[in-house]
Amino acid sequence: MLKQLLFKGAESVIYRTERWGLPLVLKWRQGKSYLLKDIDTQLRKSRTNRECKMLTIARTLGVPTPAVYSVDLDKYVILMDFIEGTQFKQLAGQVSQFHLISLSREFGRLIAHLHEGNVVHGDPTTSNVIVDEKSHLWIVDFGLSEMNATTEMKGVDLHLIHRALETTHWNLQEDMLDAMLEGYVAIMKDSAEPILSRMKEIRERGRYH
Repeated sequence: MLKQLLFKGAESVIYRTERWGLPLVLKWRQGKSYLLKDIDTQLRKSRTNRECKMLTIARTLGVPTPAVYSVDLDKYVILMDFIEGTQFKQLAGQVSQFHLISLSREFGRLIAHLHEGNVVHGDPTTSNVIVDEKSHLWIVDFGLSEMNATTEMKGVDLHLIHRALETTHWNLQEDMLDAMLEGYVAIMKDSAEPILSRMKEIRERGRYH
């Protein structure tokens, strides 16, 4: 099986490959030499298993994610759909303000669908959103996601988005954040209020600790 390296990060290595005539992604969680072997093995296996499970759960909640074709927990590998598109992170500064607001609003809606199902993403940055040629958003990288999410966990999810916009899209952050929260509240309605309050509390904690 031929593989083309797409991305190499601290947590995983992403390859593009092909099988059954389909373009696919092979995601391999690499080891960390600074961790004890048993701990490293357990982390890699649990995160691979979690991601495989959560990708499927997210899809049932109405959030577009790559479909999983196979998983090998002993090799820490997931084989899934290749989503043709561009990271929202890369696209944000290249589109019109109208398009940017539309994409950010949809991002908020998708996070809200996860939270409605008591799921948090765990790393909801614009790096983990793929925008396809039809401007549809796909959420990827569910290795840190969790079920049975509390208000605190959902607040942390929103805080992480806010912080990512500040650091990565500092010149666009106000428009992006306002639109994201608008999309979020449109789905969550009254349920959004305690989560937004918790997000603000978490931000204040960070400032004074």
